[in-house]
Amino acid sequence: MINLSLRTKLIALVTLILLVGFAATNILNFEVSKGVLRTTILENELPLSSNNIYSAIQADLLRPIFISSLMANDTFVQDWVLEDEIDADRMTRYLAQIRQRYETFTSYFISAKTLRYYHYEGVSRTLSETNPEDRWFFAARDMEDPYVVNVDFNYQQNHNITIFINYRVVDSEGHFLGVTGVGLGLGSVSDLVKTYQQKFRRHVYFVDDAGLIRVHAQPDIAGKTTIFDVDGLGKIAKQVLTKDHGSYSYDSHNGKILLTTRYIPELKWHLFIELPESEALENMRSGFYRNLLIAPAVILITIFLIGYSINIFQRRLEELAITDKLTGLNNRQHFDFTLSQAVKRFGRDGRAFSLLMMDIDHFKDINDEMGHLAGDNAIRLAAKIISENARESDLTCRWGGEEFVILAPECSAQDAHRLSDAIRDAIRNAALFPDHPERTITMSIGIAEIRVGDTEVSLIGRADRAMYKAKSNGRDRTEFA
Repeated sequence: MINLSLRTKLIALVTLILLVGFAATNILNFEVSKGVLRTTILENELPLSSNNIYSAIQADLLRPIFISSLMANDTFVQDWVLEDEIDADRMTRYLAQIRQRYETFTSYFISAKTLRYYHYEGVSRTLSETNPEDRWFFAARDMEDPYVVNVDFNYQQNHNITIFINYRVVDSEGHFLGVTGVGLGLGSVSDLVKTYQQKFRRHVYFVDDAGLIRVHAQPDIAGKTTIFDVDGLGKIAKQVLTKDHGSYSYDSHNGKILLTTRYIPELKWHLFIELPESEALENMRSGFYRNLLIAPAVILITIFLIGYSINIFQRRLEELAITDKLTGLNNRQHFDFTLSQAVKRFGRDGRAFSLLMMDIDHFKDINDEMGHLAGDNAIRLAAKIISENARESDLTCRWGGEEFVILAPECSAQDAHRLSDAIRDAIRNAALFPDHPERTITMSIGIAEIRVGDTEVSLIGRADRAMYKAKSNGRDRTEFA
């Protein structure tokens, strides 16, 4: 059996190793990671976030650019213009379908011939080269690129700030026919900013050349606050706005802020990406504390599994040490130990017990006639019958071969005789050989009740002699010694 104190020491040692190892590893990793994180954020993460968000912005603009391209190359638009724009309702319905199908904020077409502004709700107005609000159209007319992105007021929809994708429409010979496209409302852009913030876990907003915050995740800031008014940022605002990109840091009332900026030429806005230094370190610090809190649970589970495994193996080893493999009864080693304890206990307090030594009659004939497998099966079934008829307090063992023994505590010879009769009757009446129902077996039993002066050897010897006396007197009987 495993020494309990040794097992306890082993578990305590493993616990100590796990605790020290886990704590030392986490503290070392935290200190190293803290320094690496500062450097990584300043030199890599924020610039990389800027590049990723810029790529995401370009990707998000691809869809409306693609829609505008489809409209500009749609033969319906070209043919309708070449047919002198007959039936304006057709164009209105077309623009309404584009807006509904692609879920854009607005859709429009401006004719180079008539300068009419066709909107998805109808013809809204006629453009003029003298009107400053219409300069974008004439700039698009004269440009060489197929499209341009403009941020301007949408005069057709409550003067909302809108990102317009203006795409030139030309005929098969390259003659300029007009401009068509779609618009993204700032609400849509604000949603994109929230998406960027969730995806990249940074504070993201857009600032125009004058320093006005155009798009922000907080609606009360967008269009109302300049970066000159932001605590700490105002000191470097002029420097930031004069450069296309850069990395900065400034002190605010919330602590040090790390900042990366990038100019977005498509929007003519500056992209601002911020990360509070305390927030960056707090995430790592929270992870450190979380790991320390998880450690005891992990260690407890590990120790529980170790202890549980040791107990399982210990019980299994104990079972193997005291169990007979063929019958599942206690083996002779366990019987010898228990008998020795019972004899000593009888010497101390006079608590009597009896031994019942049993042997299957004519067992050799079973092996010779039916084979050793049948003999083994007969032994297993006999052991089962003996266990079923024995008392709960009795120790039933396989003595060896076809012999069995029962140590019956607090059992007189007369009580042992009644027990032996029950076992012999059950054995005799059992159908142990299904293929040979006519074949039965019997058992001879010898009983010896402990006496003063008995030793283990003398008691076993008396029970053994009584069993052989039963065999000599005709078998299938019980004798005393």
